[in-house]
Amino acid sequence: MRRVLPAQIISHSQFGYRKLPSSVQCECPKCSKPSLFTIKANYNHTSKSSILSHGNCSACKKESVFIMILNQADQSSDETILYIYDPNSAKELLTQLEKIKEVPGDLTRAYRSALNVSYSKDTVATAVMSKRVLESILKNFLGEEVKGQNLSKQFEQLPKHVDLARPLQSLSQLAQPGSAFYQMLDLEKDIDQEMASLLMELLESLIEYLFVLPNKIELLQQKLNQKLH
Repeated sequence: MRRVLPAQIISHSQFGYRKLPSSVQCECPKCSKPSLFTIKANYNHTSKSSILSHGNCSACKKESVFIMILNQADQSSDETILYIYDPNSAKELLTQLEKIKEVPGDLTRAYRSALNVSYSKDTVATAVMSKRVLESILKNFLGEEVKGQNLSKQFEQLPKHVDLARPLQSLSQLAQPGSAFYQMLDLEKDIDQEMASLLMELLESLIEYLFVLPNKIELLQQKLNQKLH
């Protein structure tokens, strides 16, 4: 997923008390050209905090998927954060995996293979490699004791082995009153360009962690269920 910046949003439409992006100027994931997209929200694919949308590139005419993230913290706000689905982000994920020493090598290799066969449009091989990636992810957290159990049983056990709250708890320590980070946010401490860039990266990561990923998984599950039934 790639963030569409506020400056790239050309116009809005009204949805209740919210303003939703209706046209944006950004790089097309399909042809890589700066293009105008007219966004059509699909209200049949919504959750409490997101709306799935689509738009066609003005250059190549191909459709891209957008996700609107609604601001739940303040229901009186009309702020909407917009992301465009960019397949190249999968390549970026592979690059990130290769840099993290804790990521097992078999997971990186399986994901790279899944990417390669998906790009070659080999649907059978994509299914096989996707299963291997899932098994590698689960094995990394659950260990060998779940060997032989089906994927459903393994996913049920995953929350017991993954501390999803840990990143947020570490941030709570960073942002304690009186800390250098707290003083910087309150403009009591100078901030340089590098720190500003790090702050923006932190914000993007938090938004993706708390809003984009949960909603993306939920929407993908809905689409998979519709396709399978």
